[in-house]
This record gives sequence, C-alpha cells and structure tokens, in this order.
Amino acid sequence: MKNLYYIVLILIVSTVITGCGNKVKSDINDYKAQMKDVQSEEKKLVQQIDDLGLDKADQLLGAEVTEEKKKKLKKIELDINEKIKPQLKAYEKKVMAVKPDTKEVKDVHNIYVRNLNKKKQFISELDRYMKLFNQSIQSNEKILEYTKVFEKNNALNEKYAKKAVRNSDDFDTLTKLVNNNSDVLKEKVTYLTSSGSVNEKQAYIDETLIPLLKANVDKLNQTKLKSKNVIGMRKATIETYYSLINYYKERKVAMKTESELQKLPIQNILENTKYIKSIDEKYYDALNSLEAKQ
Repeated sequence: MKNLYYIVLILIVSTVITGCGNKVKSDINDYKAQMKDVQSEEKKLVQQIDDLGLDKADQLLGAEVTEEKKKKLKKIELDINEKIKPQLKAYEKKVMAVKPDTKEVKDVHNIYVRNLNKKKQFISELDRYMKLFNQSIQSNEKILEYTKVFEKNNALNEKYAKKAVRNSDDFDTLTKLVNNNSDVLKEKVTYLTSSGSVNEKQAYIDETLIPLLKANVDKLNQTKLKSKNVIGMRKATIETYYSLINYYKERKVAMKTESELQKLPIQNILENTKYIKSIDEKYYDALNSLEAKQ
C-alpha cells in the first residue's frame, strides 16, 4: 500500500512538472510570435541610427566649422527629431505591449525592457548633444557678428574724432566721459575670467554689466553737445555700447551651452553607437537558454 502511495505521488509531481514545462514552452512560442513586430520596429530604428553616419561624426565636430559641416550637423539634429524619436516611440509602444504569462519568460523580457531604456538614454544624450553643439555654433557666430559691429562703430567713432575740433568743450566733455566709462567697464569685465561658476557669471552679466552699459548710453544721451562731428562720435559710441549689450547677452548663452556640452562627452556617446547594436546579445542568450531547458 505504501509503495502504491509513493507511485501515485511521483506521478502527480511528474504531471505538475510536465504541465509547468508545457506552459513555459507554450508561453515562449507565443512570446516569440509577439516579438516579431517588436524586432521589425527595432530594425527600422537601428537603420535610422546608421543613416546618421555617426561613424564620421568626429570629422564634423572638429574646431573648424564650414558651411557644409553646419548643414550636415543640422541634418543630424533634424533626423533625430523627425525620424528617430518618432520611431523610438513606435518601437517602445510595441515592446510595452508584449505581455508574457509565465515568470520565466517575464524575466527574459525584462532584460529586453532594460536594454530599451539604455537605447532611449543613448538617443536622448545624442539628441541633447547635437542641439547644444548646433546652438554653440549659432551662438559663436552671433558673438562674432556683434564683434564686427563693435569694430565698425569704433572705426566710425575714430573717423568723426579726426574731423572734430580738438580741445573744444564738446570734444573734451565727450572724451572724458567715454574714457571714464571704458575704464570702469574694463575693470568690471575681469570677473568673467575669474573662477566663478557659470550661473554666477550669467547673473553678473544681467545684474552688473548690462545695467552699466545701459547707464552709459543714458549718460551719453543726456550730455549736451553742439559740434556735428562730436555728436557723430557720440552716436557711434552709443551704437558700440548697444553692440556690447548684445555681445554679453550672447556670451551668457554661449557660457551655458559650453558648460552643458562638457557634461556630455561626445566620444562616449559615439562609442555607445556600436554598443547599442550589440546590447541585446545577453537577452537572446537568456531566451535561447530558457528555450533549451524546455
């Protein structure tokens, strides 16, 4: 009787194990069928990343920026926003729609989901870097343009100064005021080369430099002058101050952009391009291992 009891118990346990095994095997088959749509969307995403030509990106991100480089860099930024990010969204939707039944298959699928999050992080960092880099180019071009305007107005000021009557009351009054303004400004701008943080320097531009330049404009406008050439000197100087205001406003943007770029080392991002393509190897190993056990 006791032997019969053990035989029945063994049969029951065997039936339960077989049943569990069949359930996992069935779930794997169902899971692989669901993943076909996911893998189709993934291939599209990988192809779009390949199309960016990131293997040659280091050539585009050099110090010298040509018009051709700017077009290519802008295209990469646009393609990320208009193609890759929408495709990533479609891909993620397919991944999250997959719902395995058994714990064993869920554990394998969770590996894939974690890999998806790494892919999302890679694309997010690449997107952020390209936006910042293109913004940096644009900001530096504006700074250069404001510098040219400054030099142009400075040259115009000198032109009027040569025509003005030296040692006249108007000339002396304006020259003294402008020289005093220049001395104060030279002293104030030295803070921008200090060890202060980017946020502190930005605040300094807003709270000290720009108000100082605007006050200088007001002082010049309030100065009574009669000489035509000295008035011309004043006008050119005021335009110089306005170009400096725009220059320092853009310096604020450039400071922040450069600071953010330094937090995103591009070489690490580009190296991750290769890693992203092979990231699912462990997932497929885990799936194949589970399938082999059934």
